[in-house]
Amino acid sequence: MDSEHSFHATLDMFSAHVNLLGRLHGNPAMATISAFSGGFFTGRPQTQDHSHLLGMRAEDPRTRGEPLRLHFRHTAGGYLLTIKNTGDHYNKLIGKSLLEVLGAKDPNTQEPTLFTLIDVQQNVISPENIKSGHTRVSLMTANKKYVGGLRLRGSPYLYLAETEEQSKVTFILSIL
Repeated sequence: MDSEHSFHATLDMFSAHVNLLGRLHGNPAMATISAFSGGFFTGRPQTQDHSHLLGMRAEDPRTRGEPLRLHFRHTAGGYLLTIKNTGDHYNKLIGKSLLEVLGAKDPNTQEPTLFTLIDVQQNVISPENIKSGHTRVSLMTANKKYVGGLRLRGSPYLYLAETEEQSKVTFILSIL
């Protein structure tokens, strides 16, 4: 771990709120998901609590949500993202939780998800050229997938998940 290149920041968007679904829509954030595998129906839809999963919600000017506060811990392979908003998921890592969807994970996980910061010209942002203030960035996982929006069949929410480049999201990274 390289604490010299680690930092605290918020992730937000110009026209949407970004956070855990429980913070965006209230706890519990319930969703009924239809399970399909390879084109085959695999059982009755199940209602699950998705409060711990990351998502985004269109911005309502009357209700400005709390931005997602993260600690970006630098490692040789990328950044480990730790949630720093108060509440049930404080100090949990951001990682793959459900299918390709990202959410709060146990900080002692054996296979943490690492992220790389990408600028608007598609260049990797190194710790040396992260500017204080606000920077437009995309996130890429170690699987070379971008973080973007994803809808799940039967769910009313828009999730943040590993996606292809055409579905990537541009965030506003604000160093604290």
